[in-house]
Amino acid sequence: MQPPGGRVSYTAPMELGLERARTRGLALVAAAALAALGACTDASPGSAPATAELRLHAAASLRDVLAELQPELERELGLELVLNLGSSGDLARQIVAAGQADVFFCADERDMDRLEALALLEPGTRRDMLGNSLVVIEPLGAASRFTAPFDAAQLGSAAIERLSLAHVEIVPAGRYARQWLEQQGVWPAVRERVVPGVDVRAALAAVESGAVQAGIVYRTESLRSKRVRVVHEVPREQAPRIVYPIAMLAECAQPQAARSLLDWLRSARARAAFERHGFGVIDEGG
Repeated sequence: MQPPGGRVSYTAPMELGLERARTRGLALVAAAALAALGACTDASPGSAPATAELRLHAAASLRDVLAELQPELERELGLELVLNLGSSGDLARQIVAAGQADVFFCADERDMDRLEALALLEPGTRRDMLGNSLVVIEPLGAASRFTAPFDAAQLGSAAIERLSLAHVEIVPAGRYARQWLEQQGVWPAVRERVVPGVDVRAALAAVESGAVQAGIVYRTESLRSKRVRVVHEVPREQAPRIVYPIAMLAECAQPQAARSLLDWLRSARARAAFERHGFGVIDEGG
């Protein structure tokens, strides 16, 4: 189903490689035909300029806001944005293994640090873009398993048989949640009850379905759902630092378009959309 407001392409890395191979093959055939006919290389006066294709690997939690921004972004920058959305850890591994990305917009500094250490980022293009926070949620249609005032120890009570988290080893939202649970001293009591999700959207869906009694996800995810109730918002002073960095890849096929994208995402229109979806916008230099 297409999100309202514009087309969003979800293209896996293998599919991107096949598409590029097909595109190159067609280009070679066309060039040979033109040479045989003695056609000139200049474009005809009325021809439309080619549209740059820009491949953006982005964290799953950015899905909705990028889908909202995509039509305007493509129109103003004159490019086609191909989105590959997933857990930041998985996307970083795809980039290391096969490249095939122009820009990486992830939910964790650690994943970006890894790519930078491998010299896979274009120097000088990395920026800290957004911030987020964690919330404890439960299914809206069920009686609450928590009592006020909230205490993290309640997550380890018998009332919480299953706790939904994004995968704590590979998904930033899961790592952040585990860090907070460890800080609160309740990780040993809940670790055997954790139901791991492939990304933060999957962790949210498990709570929405009622399959688990509680979960810990980003605040931005809770805002988009009408089927969960926020039990507790983790204070920023208690939570790990949650930062979404963005950078152009060193082997970017469209560097000019990528730089235009990075600048556009700093615009007032983009900022308003990020804030409307619950993200905090990090000002440059701050």
